[in-house]
Amino acid sequence: MIDAFLNGGPFMMLLLILLGIIIFISVKNINKPYNTNSIVLLGIFSALVGISATYIGIDSAFSSVSDISKISPQILINGLKTSLITSITGGIIMLVSTGLWYFFIRRYNLLAV
Repeated sequence: MIDAFLNGGPFMMLLLILLGIIIFISVKNINKPYNTNSIVLLGIFSALVGISATYIGIDSAFSSVSDISKISPQILINGLKTSLITSITGGIIMLVSTGLWYFFIRRYNLLAV
């Protein structure tokens, strides 16, 4: 499992830093409201980072298709699979941050109707 995270590249490290910031803000929200809306904004940003990293990975994989005689199909498929790790991780972080945001909004009754 850790191998999959390390294969995600520098964008994966950015996603893990964003997850750490979301957890930090959530811990500060336990006692009193603290930047509650930034939780969901960081989650959306993590999804965008994941999609951007996937695009960059797939673009670099398809740019090497012109030299397909030098690359085996297994290497190309493994590259595509690795590029999707960041997209899935960004989506999971977005779902978790949205759930945390909703919990704190309902807990402190911050939702203005």
